[in-house]
Amino acid sequence: MKKILLLVAVMLLAASSAFAQFSLGGHAAANFSTMWGDDTKDVPWGLGFNAGVATKISLGLFAVAPEVDVGLRRQSDDEVTWSTWAIEIPILARINVLPILFIEAGPQLAFLLSSEIEQDFGMGSVTIDYGDDKIDALNTFEFGVAAGIGVTVIPNLDLNFRSVIGFTSVIDVKKVEPEADDQSIKNLQFQVGATYWFM
Repeated sequence: MKKILLLVAVMLLAASSAFAQFSLGGHAAANFSTMWGDDTKDVPWGLGFNAGVATKISLGLFAVAPEVDVGLRRQSDDEVTWSTWAIEIPILARINVLPILFIEAGPQLAFLLSSEIEQDFGMGSVTIDYGDDKIDALNTFEFGVAAGIGVTVIPNLDLNFRSVIGFTSVIDVKKVEPEADDQSIKNLQFQVGATYWFM
């Protein structure tokens, strides 16, 4: 009986693989980001970008669409600029609600590469690098959720709007001051992007 069930499972997997369609593309987006959490109400918004490669495994109206992107997140006003570089990996489930309209959602993993604040005092500026060995307050792993909506403009080109909410604090203040209160400073982004499927 177990052998029959295993054979049926293998046949179903082979059949679904035969009908599945694999696509590979390039993804780029402008992102508008800020921070949310403890004491972040004065953190400004800023313009950054992310770009990388995208894949899509389609089976009818449903698809799985993971990406690997390099992202620059920036929050900036007249005095302070906060810049964070990260490798972002959204793993999205995608459903075509209409032939040209799709919705997507799923977890996003990120590996933070650097994060620094530059403050301008008029006569000069000071930069704080949270990933510096002397400070070492940067959390290098981030977990979040991404969700959005998009349209297929032509068969190989998708345009989309996506929001990303981080659930892991970017900075761990306890690494610097063990006696300090916990602070949660998390990523929040809105992205407008495009994916071109060249395969």
